[in-house]
Amino acid sequence: MKHFLYFILLFTALSSKAQNKVKEAEIITDTRFMNGVNLIGESSARPEVIDTLYPFGKTKMQPVWKMPQWATRYNLKGVKPKIKKDTVIYENDGKKVSFFKAKNRTLIGLEVFGSNEYVKPRVPNQEWPHLLLEQRTNQMPIAQMRKLNYKISAKLMYSDNLTGTSYDPGLHAAQVTLYLLVQNVNKASSGLGDYFWFGLPLYDSRNKALEEYAAQDLGKEDATKKFILNVASNELFSGSLHQKQWIHIEKDIYPLLIKAFNTAKANGYLKTTSVDDIAIESTNVGWEIPGTFNAGIQFQNLKLTAELK
Repeated sequence: MKHFLYFILLFTALSSKAQNKVKEAEIITDTRFMNGVNLIGESSARPEVIDTLYPFGKTKMQPVWKMPQWATRYNLKGVKPKIKKDTVIYENDGKKVSFFKAKNRTLIGLEVFGSNEYVKPRVPNQEWPHLLLEQRTNQMPIAQMRKLNYKISAKLMYSDNLTGTSYDPGLHAAQVTLYLLVQNVNKASSGLGDYFWFGLPLYDSRNKALEEYAAQDLGKEDATKKFILNVASNELFSGSLHQKQWIHIEKDIYPLLIKAFNTAKANGYLKTTSVDDIAIESTNVGWEIPGTFNAGIQFQNLKLTAELK
């Protein structure tokens, strides 16, 4: 009888544990970049794959990551990797990308040499160099989530303003933000395909503490003209990358994303889209350099995990 009661209690405990197990979905995959990176050219109007970087060797899996190089003068196509102190490096006169594989993580370095990218200071409406890492996601519906856990560690390597006397903070900067493209993916909705940008800032050369920013995507010929909302940096982490120390983010950003969606609606965007229609279509992180800056950043431990209802 005692054995029978023991097994009943054990079965009940295991059943309860199974029922309480959290269901999760990884929104960003291959966070160690083991399957390579597809290189994209300098024109956002022609986003075709032009080469592939395999820092850790070619695998049977197709790369999920892309590396757009919008408006660069120095394309990485055909650049051969160098290995220095176990770090795989792709470098030319305009940029440097590095991969260091540790036991359970990969340290990424992204550097842009604006002193070579610009022949003179940037003027209004002029395009600017980008060095991004981007991937499409599994388009998990936002309505199926109860949490969206974002994790990253990042460190500014350097950021040197070489614009000179023409420097205008309204035109010239170096900045890194992780963006989520949040899109209507409901084929039965009249708003299918409409989207907004949800930004999680890491660094801006102009300010140590970054305030919330909400506006239309403008400033260059190929701007999307869609709504952008970047949350305040103190919503994500304390301190500043200006200190050139590691910052660590581990945050449920689901409430911030819903708030951003509602703000977009309140500003006249996404008029025929509801929260039941939207999903994260893609994500990107990296440098935008609308000024003559030489700048570098490192990051690791990137994760975006949905906890499901």
